[in-house]
Amino acid sequence: MLDAFLKGGPVMYPILLCSIISLAVVIERMIVLHRRNTDPDELVEDVKYAVEQGRIIEGVQIAKRSRSPLSSLIIVALTNIGKPRSEVEEAVQIAGNAEIRRLEKNMQLLGLIITVSPLLGLLGTVTGIIQSFNVLGLTAGVTDPAVLSIGIAEALITTAAGLTVAIPTQVMYTYFYGLIERHIAIMNGKSLEIVAMATSSRSDVA
Repeated sequence: MLDAFLKGGPVMYPILLCSIISLAVVIERMIVLHRRNTDPDELVEDVKYAVEQGRIIEGVQIAKRSRSPLSSLIIVALTNIGKPRSEVEEAVQIAGNAEIRRLEKNMQLLGLIITVSPLLGLLGTVTGIIQSFNVLGLTAGVTDPAVLSIGIAEALITTAAGLTVAIPTQVMYTYFYGLIERHIAIMNGKSLEIVAMATSSRSDVA
């Protein structure tokens, strides 16, 4: 493995960096997005029951204990109880937008790696071919095939390395965005219910 890496030439180092960054982001997003897979119906029902009993603070605490993307929306809605519905809706929308930004954190970095890694592989292909032609030029077209193969190896290894980084990164990028879109759909579907829960409550008693 190390021998193949060294034969790939200097372009292998930025490709390696891309692979490390990609792995770190994938692990971080896997942990964050899967920890947020809380049952949204159960969470909203638990909070709604507390609010209907006039236990607003308990409702906030229930939301804080949950890792659901709905948590911040519920907390904002409950802390704005007593305000006009339009203000509560605006506050919940702002909280929802902030939650979406948290869900999409580092996704642009994965997208960049998907684009850059194959290009780095292509760059290595070009430099490897140039090296092979330089060898041919220096030896007037007569050379040891082993010497000529150095540039060809660099071209092939860097191309393979770039694709090896980009393909699994693309798979995880698509998978993560599927999870993010599901979370966003849940927030959109529950936001009106959360606003109605806050605006219908007339109690501010803990």
